[in-house]
Amino acid sequence: MAEKIKFDLQGLEASAEGVLDIRGRKGEANVPVHFSSVRLHVKIKTTESDERVTRLIELAERYCPVQSLIRAAVPDFEVTWERL
Repeated sequence: MAEKIKFDLQGLEASAEGVLDIRGRKGEANVPVHFSSVRLHVKIKTTESDERVTRLIELAERYCPVQSLIRAAVPDFEVTWERL
């Protein structure tokens, strides 16, 4: 998305954490085998205005296929963005 809108993206870091009850994968309990919650934190380095950063975030959240899959599968999914 950054390239598509000619966004000055100088750096990007992402980290994630999630909650997973492994008893489901082991067959020890009748619980979902996927994450029940995921927190994604994205750090972005840019000289762009806050408005342009907001636009990039909106586009990424709308068109990112990975985020779309996670959002559909994980009941408690949250993404936070931070400017470096």
